[in-house]
Amino acid sequence: LSMFLFYYYYSNTMIVLSVVLITLTCVAIRYYIRNYCCLTYIIRNENILPGPKKYMTKYLHGNPDELLNILCILGKYFTSPFQLLKRPFVVIYEPNQVKTVLKSRHYLDKNIIFYKFAEEIFGTKLLTARESIWNQNRKIIAPGFSPNMLQRFFNTFVEESLMLTNKLEKVGVNGNEIIFFEHIATCALDIACSTIMGIKMESNKKDQYFKTVMRLKEILRYRLYSVWNESWFDKIIFNFTTLGREQQKTSKLMHSLINELIQQQLHELNKLHKTEMKTNTNKTFFNILMKAFHKKNFTQEMIRDNVITMIILTSDKITITINFVIFMLANFPEIQEKVYKELMTIYGTETLISAPVKYDDLQHMHYLDQVIKETMRLFPTTPIIGRRLTEDVKIGNFILPKNTSIIIILILMNRQEQYWPNPLKFDPDRFLPERIKDCLSDYHIPFSDGPRNCIGTKYAMISIKVILATLIRIFVFKVDKSIQIRNIKLKTDITLSTIEPLKIRIKKRDLQ
Repeated sequence: LSMFLFYYYYSNTMIVLSVVLITLTCVAIRYYIRNYCCLTYIIRNENILPGPKKYMTKYLHGNPDELLNILCILGKYFTSPFQLLKRPFVVIYEPNQVKTVLKSRHYLDKNIIFYKFAEEIFGTKLLTARESIWNQNRKIIAPGFSPNMLQRFFNTFVEESLMLTNKLEKVGVNGNEIIFFEHIATCALDIACSTIMGIKMESNKKDQYFKTVMRLKEILRYRLYSVWNESWFDKIIFNFTTLGREQQKTSKLMHSLINELIQQQLHELNKLHKTEMKTNTNKTFFNILMKAFHKKNFTQEMIRDNVITMIILTSDKITITINFVIFMLANFPEIQEKVYKELMTIYGTETLISAPVKYDDLQHMHYLDQVIKETMRLFPTTPIIGRRLTEDVKIGNFILPKNTSIIIILILMNRQEQYWPNPLKFDPDRFLPERIKDCLSDYHIPFSDGPRNCIGTKYAMISIKVILATLIRIFVFKVDKSIQIRNIKLKTDITLSTIEPLKIRIKKRDLQ
């Protein structure tokens, strides 16, 4: 009997191992076939297409936080386009090349390994979806960011800005240094949840949400960095590692938080009478998703994935941009004062309560707009964009084959000396109307560009302006010691952040 059990156990174990081995072999063959043409072309032409060679790989090992810095350093040594280490990755940063890829309807696919890692966090519905899925989703959710919807959201932007000023008054009363990012992040999350879902996240859930998202971004940053340090089978191997299991656990926690938010809003919607439901059909982004769900265009999973994507990305873009703008203003008090004087021409000495920001006021905030654009030139919220070529394309003097993964380094493009003289100087006057006529705007891409641009760009810009106009009217922002832009150490996952937090001091203005 014991011998029988041994052979039974042994045979079953061998069957399982055989299945695993066959699966891994099939995946290996799939990767090989898919990338064969691309790889052989690039390898065959590696003496033509510039890029780091094998002896330079030692510089690509180390801290994942250095990924962005490494890519920018490589961009200084190699002209665009250049190849990354015998992988089907080609880096571009020259404006005309970037626009060739982004503005074409033939290169809308994000089906590259960078975004595949993000799929496990965000799902495959909007940010990382293939072109066909993305097209369908975009058409459905586009009404959620129409001009009428943005005006409807405007009061929320103003209300949350006023709440932020009240919190900052309490925090800044002692004059201590603060990490401003933490405060604006909470405000941006409230704005995102209110406008996208129609409800706010409970206070006791916010800390858990931030910790969860930050940890997932750290894991994602490690995986992005591992692309050239490890094998193409990282995605398979990773799921069996301690970090892989942590990602799965943390992702489930984030999904649980968002599902709670969804269920809470569904409960509120169910309270409404049917006639009220009709009048509230397009009140929020979530209402539009539910409308698509009832028409069987969306599944529950698709709703969750879209909610996760929109909450994280909209709140991130608002937080990152405002954090950098405030830090730049604190470093350049003369520019901060110029913004303040512009706001005074609009509001005079009226208080925030008696004269809050109005929608029509935004068109008069010309200098503030220049400051935001210059900040986003230096610190784009999405410093790296990826695309997969679905057909051969000429980039520069090279023909890049189908299935090549294109890595666009926006931050490097935005800091090119030939397009932006003295590129590391913070100079909002670069965006004066007369200088924009000199085609400088052709070299400025703050979020993305082309048919697959960021759907929430106007949403983000309006909310950013409202918050900044509110804060600058009541506070002065200072730093203990000015820091040169080149010394601000940056890192990236999907969005931009700093290796060390930016600290400022705030002081309430004397308005008398």
